Amino acid sequence: MVKLLTYGQTWKVIEHQDLLHYQKDTSSFLKIELGNIASDTGLISNVRGYGTHLGFDVANAMTANSMQSWLFKSGIHLLKCGPKTFGMRPSLMMGV
Repeated sequence: MVKLLTYGQTWKVIEHQDLLHYQKDTSSFLKIELGNIASDTGLISNVRGYGTHLGFDVANAMTANSMQSWLFKSGIHLLKCGPKTFGMRPSLMMGV
């Protein structure tokens, strides 16, 4: 019962602060920019996903390991979903 109440309160905050609108903006921006990186540099490919789940591939596992290490040092945390696949979940802004 407590989980159901917590979910209800969470959903009220999401609706009241229009967080889904922010999520759509963030996701669309990231997908477009990842597509630009893919076409401009060729470092990544197969940009895909929708909403809060995006993914892309890199050339090989060695590139993926070095890219993940560099991104972590830069403060960007990406989930490695396979030998050469990254997944990301754009965050929601919780309001200011």
